[in-house]
Amino acid sequence: MVLKALPKPYVALKDFYREFHYGLHLGAHRNIITTYDVAFETAGFYVFSQEYAPLGDLTSNVSENGVGEVYSKRVAKQLAAAIDHLHARNLVHRDVKLDNVLVFKSDFSRIKLCDFGETRRFGASVRRRNEWIPYCPPEVLLTDVDQTYKADTSHDVWQFAIVLFVCLTGCLPWQKAALDDPRYSRFLFWHGSNGVLMPIRQPKLFKLLSSKAQRFLRKFLEPRPEKRPSRLAQLSAYTDDRWLAKSSFERSSERGGSGEMDMLCPSMYSYHSSVEEKNKLLSSLAQRGIEVVVDRSAKKDRIRQWIQSSVIEEDEEAETETESNVRTEETEVEPPADGSEFSPSEHTSESSARLSRI
Repeated sequence: MVLKALPKPYVALKDFYREFHYGLHLGAHRNIITTYDVAFETAGFYVFSQEYAPLGDLTSNVSENGVGEVYSKRVAKQLAAAIDHLHARNLVHRDVKLDNVLVFKSDFSRIKLCDFGETRRFGASVRRRNEWIPYCPPEVLLTDVDQTYKADTSHDVWQFAIVLFVCLTGCLPWQKAALDDPRYSRFLFWHGSNGVLMPIRQPKLFKLLSSKAQRFLRKFLEPRPEKRPSRLAQLSAYTDDRWLAKSSFERSSERGGSGEMDMLCPSMYSYHSSVEEKNKLLSSLAQRGIEVVVDRSAKKDRIRQWIQSSVIEEDEEAETETESNVRTEETEVEPPADGSEFSPSEHTSESSARLSRI
């Protein structure tokens, strides 16, 4: 299992309870991470436990060419099932992205959605704070920071489409769904055209997709939230169709050649997907003295020391004599005035008792 630690300075107790609660009750679905009924707090963190994903998340499994059509369809079906499970319970995940999709088998036959820290009830007013910009639907980006908007299932549909697009192409379609992003502006122009009176050139990355895949992505990436599907049930109508127009070899040749695909901005690739971008980032971090290599043994030691040093001290309990050959100092405890039985466990800290009741 793994421990998820939420720092107290940034996470309110009610937010911890909410995430832990949703994790416990949603984990019954086969494509949602299992949360165990184990929770505790340290001096600086609220902590709970979840199952371990041996292959990490989607970010570390997507290459610069994506994961291919077969694997993308497997991811799409399972992720859609997980999201629909939330929507059927009147919940909106609000943070569907590659980092929150965990991989359990190398052929992507088992993936699971995780992280319910941003999950809210449908229609709840939520404050715009630290949403991950490339996955944000346009109506959320139009909301000023610290202003509120209503949580809607169509937000998850948009984010699902972004995840699927990256799985198919290895690239984000744009950096943000706003008019000042040239790639999104080009998509917006193409999306609004009917292709009959005035044919519009397809955005470069969309050329990698079949016409059927373009059709359902245009539907899920509908800029107008009132016209965007609120559920992912429509996906099943497209799963038997071909989604990629070209093979991985042809796409790699296009990117490596001198064609128009060379015009793709390097920042369109995930740091985890582009070796060049990843090395550039790691080099920059190393120059500033930031550790970029993980010593797993040292990491385990740090976690162990962190837990041991962060335990909340409880009130000392009366010691009892356990063995005849071991000397113990007896502590005199004055019994309660009302004559009731004394229990040392009553001296535990209030905060620890509160979490133990979970």
